[in-house]
Amino acid sequence: MVAVAALSVDGDDDEQLRQLAAWLRDEDELRGRVKVTGPAIDVGQMGGVADSIVVVVTSGSAATLCRSVFDWLARRREVQKVSLKVKNEESGTELELDCGSATDAETVLQAVCEFLEGTS
Repeated sequence: MVAVAALSVDGDDDEQLRQLAAWLRDEDELRGRVKVTGPAIDVGQMGGVADSIVVVVTSGSAATLCRSVFDWLARRREVQKVSLKVKNEESGTELELDCGSATDAETVLQAVCEFLEGTS
Protein backbone atom coordinates (compact mmCIF):
# COMPACT_ATOMS: atom_id res chain seq x y z
CA MET A 1 0.00 0.00 0.00
CA VAL A 2 1.09 3.53 -0.70
CA ALA A 3 0.20 6.08 1.96
CA VAL A 4 0.93 9.67 2.82
CA ALA A 5 2.73 10.47 6.06
CA ALA A 6 2.49 13.95 7.58
CA LEU A 7 5.04 14.95 10.20
CA SER A 8 5.10 17.96 12.49
CA VAL A 9 7.60 18.91 15.17
CA ASP A 10 6.84 19.56 18.81
CA GLY A 11 6.20 23.24 19.31
CA ASP A 12 5.99 25.83 16.57
CA ASP A 13 9.50 25.84 15.15
CA ASP A 14 9.56 26.36 11.39
CA GLU A 15 13.35 25.99 11.19
CA GLN A 16 13.34 22.60 12.95
CA LEU A 17 10.68 21.35 10.54
CA ARG A 18 12.79 22.42 7.58
CA GLN A 19 15.86 20.74 9.09
CA LEU A 20 13.92 17.49 9.52
CA ALA A 21 12.76 17.69 5.91
CA ALA A 22 16.35 18.15 4.71
CA TRP A 23 17.42 15.21 6.88
CA LEU A 24 14.71 12.97 5.36
CA ARG A 25 15.61 14.06 1.81
CA ASP A 26 19.11 12.69 2.39
CA GLU A 27 17.67 9.17 2.65
CA ASP A 28 17.93 7.37 -0.71
CA GLU A 29 14.58 5.60 -0.22
CA LEU A 30 12.79 8.87 0.53
CA ARG A 31 14.46 11.15 -2.00
CA GLY A 32 11.88 12.84 -4.19
CA ARG A 33 9.06 11.89 -1.80
CA VAL A 34 9.51 14.62 0.84
CA LYS A 35 7.69 17.95 0.64
CA VAL A 36 7.31 20.77 3.16
CA THR A 37 3.83 22.24 3.14
CA GLY A 38 2.28 25.37 4.57
CA PRO A 39 -1.24 26.26 5.59
CA ALA A 40 -2.04 28.55 2.66
CA ILE A 41 1.21 29.60 1.01
CA ASP A 42 4.01 28.11 -1.03
CA VAL A 43 6.75 27.44 1.49
CA GLY A 44 9.31 27.29 -1.28
CA GLN A 45 9.12 31.09 -1.38
CA MET A 46 11.12 33.20 1.02
CA GLY A 47 9.19 34.02 4.13
CA GLY A 48 6.89 31.04 3.80
CA VAL A 49 5.68 29.38 6.97
CA ALA A 50 6.08 25.61 7.13
CA ASP A 51 3.19 23.62 8.56
CA SER A 52 4.20 19.99 8.08
CA ILE A 53 6.32 17.57 6.11
CA VAL A 54 4.52 15.24 3.74
CA VAL A 55 6.20 11.99 2.69
CA VAL A 56 4.84 9.34 0.34
CA VAL A 57 5.58 5.99 2.00
CA THR A 58 5.18 2.33 1.23
CA SER A 59 5.71 -0.71 3.40
CA GLY A 60 9.21 -0.80 1.90
CA SER A 61 10.12 2.77 2.86
CA ALA A 62 8.36 2.89 6.25
CA ALA A 63 11.37 1.53 8.12
CA THR A 64 13.62 4.16 6.56
CA LEU A 65 11.21 6.95 7.50
CA CYS A 66 10.82 5.79 11.12
CA ARG A 67 14.53 5.14 11.64
CA SER A 68 15.45 8.48 10.12
CA VAL A 69 12.97 10.42 12.29
CA PHE A 70 14.31 8.80 15.47
CA ASP A 71 17.93 9.34 14.37
CA TRP A 72 17.15 13.03 13.80
CA LEU A 73 15.41 13.35 17.17
CA ALA A 74 18.41 11.78 18.94
CA ARG A 75 20.59 14.60 17.59
CA ARG A 76 18.26 17.44 18.59
CA ARG A 77 17.97 18.74 22.15
CA GLU A 78 15.50 21.45 21.26
CA VAL A 79 12.89 19.05 19.82
CA GLN A 80 11.34 16.43 22.08
CA LYS A 81 8.70 14.95 19.81
CA VAL A 82 7.65 14.52 16.19
CA SER A 83 4.00 13.77 15.46
CA LEU A 84 3.35 11.32 12.64
CA LYS A 85 0.06 10.82 10.86
CA VAL A 86 -0.14 8.14 8.15
CA LYS A 87 -3.18 8.20 5.88
CA ASN A 88 -4.37 5.59 3.40
CA GLU A 89 -5.72 7.76 0.61
CA GLU A 90 -7.89 4.96 -0.80
CA SER A 91 -9.76 4.02 2.37
CA GLY A 92 -9.34 7.27 4.28
CA THR A 93 -8.09 5.43 7.37
CA GLU A 94 -5.46 7.15 9.49
CA LEU A 95 -2.85 6.23 12.06
CA GLU A 96 -1.56 8.90 14.44
CA LEU A 97 1.58 8.41 16.54
CA ASP A 98 4.05 10.47 18.53
CA CYS A 99 7.73 9.81 18.05
CA GLY A 100 9.72 10.72 21.13
CA SER A 101 12.33 8.70 22.93
CA ALA A 102 14.47 6.11 21.19
CA THR A 103 12.62 3.40 23.11
CA ASP A 104 9.50 4.26 21.06
CA ALA A 105 11.21 3.51 17.75
CA GLU A 106 10.38 -0.19 17.49
CA THR A 107 6.78 0.34 18.60
CA VAL A 108 6.25 3.13 16.07
CA LEU A 109 7.85 1.15 13.27
CA GLN A 110 5.73 -1.92 14.03
CA ALA A 111 2.51 0.14 14.14
CA VAL A 112 3.28 1.87 10.83
CA CYS A 113 4.21 -1.39 9.09
CA GLU A 114 1.06 -3.12 10.33
CA PHE A 115 -1.03 -0.17 9.18
CA LEU A 116 0.56 -0.21 5.72
CA GLU A 117 0.05 -3.95 5.46
CA GLY A 118 -3.60 -3.49 6.39
CA THR A 119 -3.51 -5.55 9.58
CA SER A 120 -4.40 -2.82 12.03
